[in-house]
Amino acid sequence: MTTQSNELNEVKPFHPGAARFGNFINYYNFNSVSKRLNPIPSEFISNLTLNSNSVLCLDIGCNSGELTSGLYTYLVSNAKGNAEIFILGIDLDDVLITRCNESNPHPNNITFQQIDIMEETAMTQLKSFLDAHKRSEFDLVTCFSTTMWIHLNHGDMGLDRFLKKISTLSRFFILEPQEWKSYKSAVRRMTRLETEVFELDKLKIRDISSHVSEFLRNKCGMDSSECWGVTSWGRNLYMFHKRCYK
Repeated sequence: MTTQSNELNEVKPFHPGAARFGNFINYYNFNSVSKRLNPIPSEFISNLTLNSNSVLCLDIGCNSGELTSGLYTYLVSNAKGNAEIFILGIDLDDVLITRCNESNPHPNNITFQQIDIMEETAMTQLKSFLDAHKRSEFDLVTCFSTTMWIHLNHGDMGLDRFLKKISTLSRFFILEPQEWKSYKSAVRRMTRLETEVFELDKLKIRDISSHVSEFLRNKCGMDSSECWGVTSWGRNLYMFHKRCYK
């Protein structure tokens, strides 16, 4: 029998859609891995891996690891030469990282770590991985549908700080940003689920793709090579590169 005291102390169950950092527990049930990777040209991977002994990649916001594992397979299947692929997948959610490690199909080549890219300690943790491979930067950094959550939780300055950090870590940067309509959808979902709502009025950056391109070009020394196309959810996939790499 449930007592009145128990009813008062009952915690309202957490709804998966209320994940405040985008750390949805069932994300890949409704966002196909293969369709998100299809826009990446095989020629880019061939050029990235040709004449290299190893290629180091960083996947930011790896969730439960399916996309990271799919990226590894996609890179290996399109690689040229004898380059060995190593990927570090990071997420701020330790529960998701545990799931990643439990189901990691390539533990010798894919590493999962609980790292919040916005924390000051993140650079030390990432450099430790780079040092282990005797490298100073990643050949490729990927960020699929994660910038909105960084922007919502850390504001305009946080988004720029993230982009600046990425520019110091990567030769090439593949980005799938959410546009403003996704922000409004996230707020509506939070409102419907009666959880704390993000204050969109405080964000002045609204044209996300344009801002990212301009900031990386003007403040970070990275140019946009092209938009590679649109993923299954109607989001553009961009590739940026440091000016010293083309």
